[in-house]
Amino acid sequence: MTSLIQPNLNADVYRNMTAADRPPVLDKNLQFISIYNETSAVLGGSNMGHHYWGGTVWYYNDITDFDRNKAYVATRTESGVCDVVCIESDKFAVGEDNGALQVFHLVTKSDDLQELQCAGYAALHDDSLLSLSIFHDKKHIVSCGLDYCIKIWDISELMAIQSFGFAHTDMIHCVDIKPGSDSEFVSVSSDCEALLWDTRLSKPARSILKRDSGLTAVNWNPHLLNVVAIGTEDGKVVIVDARMGGTEPLQESYHFTRTIHKLLYHPHAEGILAACCDDVTVQVFDTNDHLSSIYLDERHKDMVRGLTWFKDNLYSCSWDSTVLKHAVKF
Repeated sequence: MTSLIQPNLNADVYRNMTAADRPPVLDKNLQFISIYNETSAVLGGSNMGHHYWGGTVWYYNDITDFDRNKAYVATRTESGVCDVVCIESDKFAVGEDNGALQVFHLVTKSDDLQELQCAGYAALHDDSLLSLSIFHDKKHIVSCGLDYCIKIWDISELMAIQSFGFAHTDMIHCVDIKPGSDSEFVSVSSDCEALLWDTRLSKPARSILKRDSGLTAVNWNPHLLNVVAIGTEDGKVVIVDARMGGTEPLQESYHFTRTIHKLLYHPHAEGILAACCDDVTVQVFDTNDHLSSIYLDERHKDMVRGLTWFKDNLYSCSWDSTVLKHAVKF
């Protein structure tokens, strides 16, 4: 009888490779995009079809072309990337699939070339870190993830100064800080509930919305600071007054047939709300006109993951490996 040959004999080889030893793989599944100003932007992508679910972060000093070959600098991450917040024009924090928060800083080397260096790394979530939001003081970040946990981070020390274990009873998809606040934020979860948090209180969380389907996206209205937009697993956009928890929402409407992934208010145009879901659609609504649709784009070929506003233009990135610019009229 011949001895059995173990399958996947290359598994140990790949497992023991360092990031530098691994063969280059195109991280085509773009996860996020953030534009700080005309000369500072960040794009992140993950590779979801290889031995390693790794990631890449690209930094741009010119936002006219997001071709990754034209990025100013780039760096690899050990796991896939999920979300980003900009701290300064040359400093930002990335949340990763392995539960880590990593801070990158653009630095000048001795040969006058610049590179992205890790300025801090901590893996304190027990599962994927899905969402980040930065407080007004630019010194603290809130994070959430698949481990049902919310953490408040001190950026300078990269320490979790507060941790709310089992903040929800299911995975927490998104957190968003109230504009101008250093203590208040909203979280939404697959447990069908949205919670308003105030870290100054002894009992910091209270419910502001309960639904029969999971809640997957949230964003504060920057002009009406008590109003938040919430997205659901069944494709509904719900506008809620956070002061009136448990009452009827201000507005709600079905515009999508799939789970809403991201909602993003325009920072300057009052009531303009962008959205994407688990398909190729990018859509913009006027919340001052009963959530009427004012823009629709279906040019992407795979699920749209990232949205960012810059001036009057909306930018989107997708798992199809492309970044699109949307000139929205309102």
